[in-house]
Amino acid sequence: MSPFARFLSVIIATIIVFQSAVVAPAINVALPVEPAAVLLRFIWPVFFSLIGILGLVGVVATRKQRAALLVNGATVLSMATCYFMVPVINAAMDQDNLGLWKALHILTVGLTFLCLILHLVYTFRWHKRA
Repeated sequence: MSPFARFLSVIIATIIVFQSAVVAPAINVALPVEPAAVLLRFIWPVFFSLIGILGLVGVVATRKQRAALLVNGATVLSMATCYFMVPVINAAMDQDNLGLWKALHILTVGLTFLCLILHLVYTFRWHKRA
């Protein structure tokens, strides 16, 4: 397994943790509700795009490594799904459809968490074998 594949997984996992554990909660605490909502509506698509693009780089760079290809392929699909769900999630919130909003929000959280776990497992699995 290549050091680049491991490095890429570490970068992806770090971005996910930082965005989810630091940036988003800080925005919700530091800003009033309306400005926080505007900022978060801008940040999440950028986040999903960034992780998806890094996953795509991983797919191209590690296409001959099965485990890396699976992890990065799952990342691309998950982040593309999350990215395309953002307008639907925003519309659900705008229309006060909290049931749909919660379900879709949980789905994006779950897909992002899945990517985090996959990249952590890949990173530490590779590290143990080195």
